[in-house]
Formats: sequence, structure tokens, C-alpha cells
Amino acid sequence: MGIRGTVRSLVVAGALLLASGSVVVAPAVACACGGVVSGDGSARVDSETAVLGWDGRRETILMRLGMRFTGADAALIVPTPTPATVSAGTAASFAELSRLTAPEVVVDRYWFDSDRYESSAGAPGSGPEVLGQVQLGPLEATTLRGGDLTGVREWLSTNGYQLRPEVSATLEPYLREGWSFVAMRLTSPEPLDGALDPVRLTFDSDRLVYPMRMSAAATTPQSVHLYVFGDHRLTRTDADTESQFITTEFASPVSALTDPDLIALAAGKNYLTELSVSIPRPAAITTDFTFAPADTDAIVRDRIVEKEYVEILGFPAGYVLVAVALSILAVAGGALLRRRRTR
Repeated sequence: MGIRGTVRSLVVAGALLLASGSVVVAPAVACACGGVVSGDGSARVDSETAVLGWDGRRETILMRLGMRFTGADAALIVPTPTPATVSAGTAASFAELSRLTAPEVVVDRYWFDSDRYESSAGAPGSGPEVLGQVQLGPLEATTLRGGDLTGVREWLSTNGYQLRPEVSATLEPYLREGWSFVAMRLTSPEPLDGALDPVRLTFDSDRLVYPMRMSAAATTPQSVHLYVFGDHRLTRTDADTESQFITTEFASPVSALTDPDLIALAAGKNYLTELSVSIPRPAAITTDFTFAPADTDAIVRDRIVEKEYVEILGFPAGYVLVAVALSILAVAGGALLRRRRTR
């Protein structure tokens, strides 16, 4: 049997940081969106996957973070163009995405065995306005709007978020442009080893955008993995595409969505594009991800080819059938010759 599959890249989205109270933090563990820091250096990001949808007015980002952490107060900060509504998602959404984008299984039947053995902006110093705060299991999520860099830094510090200077500096461009932020932190003191429940961010936006500028603070190469719903196959359009490696893992219309969260996120747009992005030099990041329809809606999907060898009584069926057919022809030919001789 010959099998061909792919290894999926894992995504990290937003700006990840670990709050460590008043202690001095260790160097950050890199992630695609800025850095993970902790006082004892125990934080490790295993994976983060994001799903994007935009109905022309409101955008939804559904994120799932997998991490290992033995401390407390893990935190995630995500900039959004306008204040976001934060709510809990479910793992079922990602299970359905895995099903939708799974390789197509094709069975090739072999009647002969020749192939059997082939290898297979605020006033200066002003703090942000707290628009809302919700508890999502072990996560506390706060939506912030306004203020300047000094004020936002002070608010984050007062509330237990310790940002490296190079990470907090990446907030300033978003603040100048009037963006808001969602600050999320893990409040449970229990150690983590696995996936947190997904988190959904919904906000008004005049375009489909994925915030990435804070990732410039990362110190090691990054990878980003996105699922994006649209009317057509989508491609990146921002200036940073020239310095990054982008692979379309899957692109195809999908039908019969069953997960309510995905149905709402897709907003009637049934073309799903899956992108894997490799960023070798995070310091070169200058812009957020933006998207537009690709030149073609050509389908991209991995295939797994299974070889099935048809046998009869332990022999390749093709040879057996050929032998049977030849035998029948021989018998029929002999009978015809005998009939002619008796005339």
C-alpha cells in the first residue's frame, strides 16, 4: 500500500506573554506572536491554531492554545481594530476542521501484481478603558480600549502582566491606529500540559485582518497555521509575504458544516483556505496579515492512495481471469472446429 500525507504546521496567533507578578522574568520562549515569559522559565507553547471569518462588517477569530506551564498567571494579549467581544469556543470546531481538511482517500485496485513491491489614542499618560471582563474556565479575559503606551503598560503591570520592553513596544503602532486589545491570563495555579479551551474574539472591522506586528518581538523563527473562510480561495496580500514562506495546505469549497460555531463564523462563506506560514526572521515583520481572493479557485487537497490487490484463490485476479478467458476461447474454438469438420 502506498500512502502519502502531510505534516501540518502549527500556528501561534496574537501576543503571548506570561505574567509573573513582581518577579524578574526569564528570557521569552518564542512564539509566533511575540513571546512567552515566566519567572521560572517553565512555560512552553506547543501549538496554537486560529480560524478566521469575516462577514463584511464583523470579524471572528477562534483560537486554541496548547501549552505546558507549571507556574501561574499565563497570559495572552491580542490587538483588535475595534473592541472585541470575548467568549468561549469548543474543541468540536477544530475536530470538524480536521475532518474537512483531511486528505482524500483514493483506492487504486490492481488486478495484476507488478506494482505490489513498489516503495511507497488617548491623552498622554492615560490608561485604557476597561470595556468588559469575563471568566472562561481558567482564563480571565479583559477587553481594553484607548490610552497611550505608558498608560497601557501601567495597567498591564498593575494587573499582573509583566511584558518585556521589546514586546510592550510593539503595542504602540496599534495604539496610534486606535486599535483595542484583549488581555487574557490563566488564573488557575494548577500546572498545564495540553490544550486550553478555544477562545472566540468578535469585533468590527472593515477588512479581514490577522494581527501579527507584535510577533516582531520574537527571537526565534515562527510558524503560523490559519484556517480562513471566504467566498473564494484566499491568499495573503500584505507586504511581508516576500520575506515569509507561505504554503496553501488546503483550499476547497466545503459543505454541510455541522458545528454551530463554525457555521456562525463562516457566515455563509463556504470556501475554506488553510495556510501554513513560516517566518524565519520575526524582526522583519512590519505588518499584519491581510487577505484577498486568489487568482484561481483551484482546489488544493492532499491525497492518500491506497493500493488494493484483487486476488482469486490467492492468485492475482487479472491473471486468473485472463487464463479463464483463454480457456473459454480455446474450448469454444475447438467446438467450432469440430462442428465444421462434421459438416
